[in-house]
Amino acid sequence: MSALLAFITVGNVEAEELQSMSSEVAIDTRPDYTVFVNRALNCITVVQQVEDGSVVPVKAMVCSCGRVGHETPEGVFQTSDYYEWRKMVDGTYGRYAVRFNGKILFHSVPYIEESPDSQEWEEYNALGENASLGCVRLSVEDAKWIYDNCKPGTTVVVYSDSEVAGLLEKPTAIKIAEDSPCRGWDPTDIDINNPWFADVAGPIDEFNYIEYADRYSDLMDAFGYDRNALYVHYITYGIKEGRIATFN
Repeated sequence: MSALLAFITVGNVEAEELQSMSSEVAIDTRPDYTVFVNRALNCITVVQQVEDGSVVPVKAMVCSCGRVGHETPEGVFQTSDYYEWRKMVDGTYGRYAVRFNGKILFHSVPYIEESPDSQEWEEYNALGENASLGCVRLSVEDAKWIYDNCKPGTTVVVYSDSEVAGLLEKPTAIKIAEDSPCRGWDPTDIDINNPWFADVAGPIDEFNYIEYADRYSDLMDAFGYDRNALYVHYITYGIKEGRIATFN
């Protein structure tokens, strides 16, 4: 039995005890997830326990746990405080920070300033390796997923297994070239000003959003002629769905 499966078995008992501690948390209709952090292989598996008692893997993420001398503590914890931006102990800033063990949080790769174009790109390239001061670093996309989807009181299990990543394979992290003009931005950040999208699609000021809305009635119903919303939809979902958009 892998360390992850062992924690699922034993952790469920501990999670019941932790659940009693969160009885005062406001009712939240989001699903009940458990976040397993494998600090040995620097990856995360999010699982959901369904009605029949079985465990379903939901999402895998690559991360950076604590480096030597600053190891991320093992154990069973719960999420508590949530911050869109949070100043770190070294003076940098983390985005979509979620506390789960005292000073230990999930958060993005560090930013020099409270600005999405000031990412420390070298630290982004360290995703998948032990690199933090104890927190669990993630891409903006993954940090925001936890921030948006894991309600307060979500169980977090930190463990070590150097052989098995988890119930899902460890994702491969994107690497940013040193000479990239976009290196100050996280490639997964869906901010409409993110210059990475100009390489994938085209800049927003050249996006023919009227044509895009007219072509797809579901988008017209949802967004009307909201340029920003349509652009975010295209780069987030439309490209993957094979939808057609033009840039003038």
